[in-house]
Amino acid sequence: MNSSVKQSLLMHQAIQEFEEWIIRRGLSSETLRRYCMDVNQFSQWVAAVFNGPVLIDEITTKHLEGFVEYLSTERNCQPRSVNRKLNVLSVFFQCMVKKKHLVENPLDDFERMKVLDKERIFLSKEEVERIIQAVDHPVIHYFIMTMAYTGIRVNECIHLTLKDVDFESNCVRVMNGKGGKNRVVPMNPQLKEQLQLYLSEHRPKTESLFFFALKKTGSVSSQYINKTLKLACKKTGIEKNVTSHILRHSFASYLVQKDTHVAVIQRLLGHASLKTTSIYLHVRQEDMQDAINQIDF
Repeated sequence: MNSSVKQSLLMHQAIQEFEEWIIRRGLSSETLRRYCMDVNQFSQWVAAVFNGPVLIDEITTKHLEGFVEYLSTERNCQPRSVNRKLNVLSVFFQCMVKKKHLVENPLDDFERMKVLDKERIFLSKEEVERIIQAVDHPVIHYFIMTMAYTGIRVNECIHLTLKDVDFESNCVRVMNGKGGKNRVVPMNPQLKEQLQLYLSEHRPKTESLFFFALKKTGSVSSQYINKTLKLACKKTGIEKNVTSHILRHSFASYLVQKDTHVAVIQRLLGHASLKTTSIYLHVRQEDMQDAINQIDF
């Protein structure tokens, strides 16, 4: 063993160190939950393969290939989901390298699964309006409206506090968003007026500090939001598979149609790179036809 490397850890010991390490990085509670879930899933699988405790330096590329096969065939995971889990494991192994429990990250040159590009679902302006109007529950009605007007993620909207919605500065402050980052999203006049109406007439009396709070729980769940969206689509005859993320997607797509600069959309969405934002840049069939019609050789 390389003298610069500490004694190898058992998988469960490594996971404990990893959990402490990611907590210190200041990631959101949802990110922490997903990281731990993915690493524990791999740990359980590899322990079954070894039929006993596993040292992390015993894990090879062959085991990782077997895990990918297990996820794809037995768990029916889509390539995008498999790659996400591999990326989390890569962070785990990189942590072990930094802590000198491993010499190298076995996932550094590991090839990810090919993901087929497919047209992403988004809603037109009229469809967004119909969905908002179809939601009768007062708290959820304004919650969905806020997502549609700001493009923030569902968990970011869930964790907005009363202080985060600033009517004086006309902005919504997203604190500890994805990747532990903060950002400020401007609030347009229509949303400001509606959210002031929500606070004065529709928010239930509760001691909860969350801006969107149900009387019984003091908060809102993403599952309830998605369930409400599906019911609203059924009620309005919209046959698309609409989730909370589709509202964010539609927000970005609408700004693209309004010729908003992609760098502005990137900042509003809180993306680390323009590459991530580019998936929202839909090219509509009519736009292509307009472009072709301009050719006059």
